Amino acid sequence: MKKNKGFSLVELIIVIAIMAILAAAIAPALIRYIDKSRKADDVTAAGTIATAVNTSLANEAAYDAYAIAGDNVVLMTASATVKGSSFSWVATGTYPNGEDDVFEKEVNSNLSGQAPQVKYKKDAGKGKPQTWAIKVSNDKPIVLLSTDTNNNYELSPTIDPSYQ
Repeated sequence: MKKNKGFSLVELIIVIAIMAILAAAIAPALIRYIDKSRKADDVTAAGTIATAVNTSLANEAAYDAYAIAGDNVVLMTASATVKGSSFSWVATGTYPNGEDDVFEKEVNSNLSGQAPQVKYKKDAGKGKPQTWAIKVSNDKPIVLLSTDTNNNYELSPTIDPSYQ
């Protein structure tokens, strides 16, 4: 009688087919999980920017520049310019009367000159810039994330439901 020392080709094909079916069933859930994780990172990054803004408001001159801006005015934008895999903070203040950029300098100082990296890039074109924006609304700082596809998501203090 002959001893069987391995698997037959049919057995191997069946095992590979089962593994392919399992992978096909698990892959969409894994992709959703990764996207959700990246969006959560962006919300955390927006919180970091909001904390930097609120810390900056402790400086009286920065607060005065912030308060002069008025409602629904974008004070700063940070273009997410690609440098390898990181993004550099290139902020420019938009003040109605050309006030001093004390607020901008204070926020940049609190962020160490770097805008947090955007992790979720599905809404942006390949290699296209995304923009962090800080604006005033009802005397509160709001952090927005804008994509090149004209999607603007509020991520701090509240999270845009379409970004969750």
